This record gives sequence, C-alpha cells and structure tokens, in this order.
Amino acid sequence: MSSNCKETLRELKLKTAICSQVVSVSVLHHHHSLVRYSVLSVNMSRGFDSYFGPPSQPINVADFLREANSALLPGSLTNSSWEQLTPEHRNAVEAEITGSISELKSSLEQVWDNPVLSAHVLRQHESTVASVRGQVDAPAPKGRKRKRLVPPEGSESAPEASQLQEKLDAVNLRCWGLTVESALCMRAAKNSDYNALDAPKKTGTGVLRTLDLGDVGATRSSTPDSLMSPSPDATSYPNAVISLTVYNRITYLPSCLTRSSQHAVLSTQTLDDLLHVLPCASSNMPMEELDAEGDLSGYNLTNQTEERAGCLFCIEDLVYGDGREIPTMQSIKLIAHFHKFPEEKQPQIKKASTSASETTFDALTLRTHQPYWILHQGNCEHFFVIDQIRHVLAHPLDPPSGYPLTLHLTPTVQDLCRACGKVPAVHSIVGDMRLGESPCLLCAPCWRTVGPPKNDEGVMVVPLVIPFVNQ
Repeated sequence: MSSNCKETLRELKLKTAICSQVVSVSVLHHHHSLVRYSVLSVNMSRGFDSYFGPPSQPINVADFLREANSALLPGSLTNSSWEQLTPEHRNAVEAEITGSISELKSSLEQVWDNPVLSAHVLRQHESTVASVRGQVDAPAPKGRKRKRLVPPEGSESAPEASQLQEKLDAVNLRCWGLTVESALCMRAAKNSDYNALDAPKKTGTGVLRTLDLGDVGATRSSTPDSLMSPSPDATSYPNAVISLTVYNRITYLPSCLTRSSQHAVLSTQTLDDLLHVLPCASSNMPMEELDAEGDLSGYNLTNQTEERAGCLFCIEDLVYGDGREIPTMQSIKLIAHFHKFPEEKQPQIKKASTSASETTFDALTLRTHQPYWILHQGNCEHFFVIDQIRHVLAHPLDPPSGYPLTLHLTPTVQDLCRACGKVPAVHSIVGDMRLGESPCLLCAPCWRTVGPPKNDEGVMVVPLVIPFVNQ
C-alpha cells in the first residue's frame, strides 16, 4: 500500500474517532439535560407539595368567636342601605340572586348528567393538558411513550356537543386558561391525593353547639370541667370549627412532607383531643412480651400501647407539653436541648403555662397555612397546618356530634405477601428457615397454610402495624 493511501486511511480513522466522540458527548449532554429536567421536575413537584403559605395574620380564636357571635346575633345583620329599600325591591334582589344560582346549578347538572356532553368536556380538558405538556417538550419516563389523545370518530359531530362548545367559546372569561407555565404544576395523581374514607369519620365525643342548644354541659362534653367558663352567657354561644391537615415526613426523603390526614375539631376541644385521633403507626405499636429472663419473646397485638411516651406541641413559639412532673416534662427537655445550640441558632421558644390536655383551641392564637410541630411517642413527629377557621353557622350541614372528625385519610401502602403476591402482608415471620428469608412478610391465609414449624424455637411472628385500621 502506498504512503498516500496509508495517510488517507489514517485521516479517515482519526476523523471517525473524532466524530464518534462528538456524537457521544452530544448524546451524553442530551442525556444529562433530560436527567436534570426530570430531577428538576420531580423536585419541583415535591417542593410544591411541601410548600406552605404565605401564612395569614395571627388570629385569636376567642376574639374571632366573640366578634362573629356579636355580628350573628338576631337583629345585628342589618344594613342601612338595605333597610331603605322597599319590600318590592328587596324581593326583586333576592329573586335575582336565587335565580342566578339556580340557573348555574341547573346548567352544570344538565352537562354532567348527559354522557355525551360530560365526555366532550372531559375530552377537551385532556386535550388542552396534552397540548400544554407538548409545548414544553417534557421528557417521557424511560421505557414509556407519551400517549397521544385521538378523539373518536364522530364525537365532535354530535349536535349537542357542538352547541355546548359554542356556548363555552362565547364566554368572555379568559383568566383561567392554561398557559405553558401551568405545566410546572401538572402531575399525575399520588397516593396522598386519594381518600380512604367515603364519608367523614366520627372519632371523638365533641358535640357541636348552635344557637338552638341550651344545655351547656352536654354541648361541651369534649372539654375538661376545669376549662369550662363559669359564665353561662359565654358558653351559650356557638363555637368554631377548625379544619386542619396533618403531614408526615417522607421516609426516603425526610426534607419533604406528604399529607397524612385531614381533621375538623371544635374550638372547645383540646390539643390532646387532636393527638388522640392522629393516624400514626407509633400509637399502634404492639406490646412486647418478655420471657422469664427478660428477653423479647414476641408481641401482643391485642394490648397495644395506651400510655403515650410524652408529647409536644410547638405553636407560635410556645411549647405545650404533656403536663408531667419536672424534670420528666417533655417541654423542659426540649428547651434545655435548644440551649445547647450556639446563641445565634437558638430558637426563641418558651414553655406554655398550660399543658396539651388543658389547652383548648379557643385559647390559642393561630395562623392559617402556617405549619406547627407535633412530637410524641419518643421521636415520632408530625406537622399540622390550619386550613380554615369558621363559625358553625357558616355551614348548617355540619355533623352535630362526633368531633374531631376525620375528613381525609391517605390510603396505607402495604407490602404484598411474599408467598402469593396478591394480598397485603399482615405478619412478619422472623427466624423461620422454611421461608427462605428472614424476616418474611406473609398474609394471614398463607401463614395459616404454612403453619408454625415443629421446632418453633427462635421463630417469632411479628404483627405488622397498620395505622388507623385496628382502632
């Protein structure tokens, strides 16, 4: 081979190597860009879910009730301009308001009760969402292809759907249109978005007080006797309903929170009443059974932990403890622990004058959308956020009793049985050589089928803790 041919071949190999490196770098850069975009999208979605605020101004619940009750007394809802209207004008205004609301309600019901119209509205919404996502070029998950919405043939030709779309297009309201930026707030449904309850669950003995109730003792059954006001005029007023949401840390991502449950409590109930109804695995731990030598021999699911190992509420820089004797009081321990921090990093918190079992919600100053801290059962912590503080007359359909109410409960994600792979496991078998792994998670039918070993020495059956199921 001539020298010119060798040089030409050497140049081709060099160019090929350079091109392959450039392509590899480009692909790698593109891959890193997609990874960064995906991580950014995931972190941003979790950040949105863990973001609270902006908080409201401090709201003294007692002052709110006093002002609301005085404004709702008979004869207080009067207005000079309204009083100057003639009875005919008043009737005309009331008829217009009532007619407008009824018209809106009937039009919505007509659309959703019609399968063709409701399907058309849902299809249009899904098409708009897909268009917004397509504009931002969001990468599809690995191994998946983004689904393209193709409307079925003849769906748009229905006369009813065409007429409805013309009415929607004629609406001049344009402020709720989905823009490209709205793709940052779009995500698939998560487990915390679902509700395991089909109706509010009554978890307490609190009774709602309205203007019709006169028996003070019966309507304040959830409040300790020492906290009841001696003035019958003060207790005869209706109380407030406080809606709050409880959040837990994500186990594998402790810097982010996820919603656990949502509750409604009365202003006359205590912080301890709220703690009793929190769905928490630490409150359902089975009791340990010890042998004669003091070693752990098993667990008893029927006798669960009843006495809580201390609790703390941190609300507006005040710490409400469990009321135990010093120095075992948890609030004293917490403040002493914070004093070990450098002075510039010490939280400015103080011990409250009352304990959690003595503090009612109407004695607190709260802010909506501001997270507050709960610590109980050793190191188990929760966060709760006040969603709403409203007068009882604001919603006449509130349940009359059973407070605190559980409004939302996130479904518990349970591990499946290792044997059948279809039913959630309820037992953790430790030390059984027949199962091939220890611990081995099994459901009740599979464990009954396997049965205990002949030589059960060293084999332990640990019941799995399922929050809020065994209560």
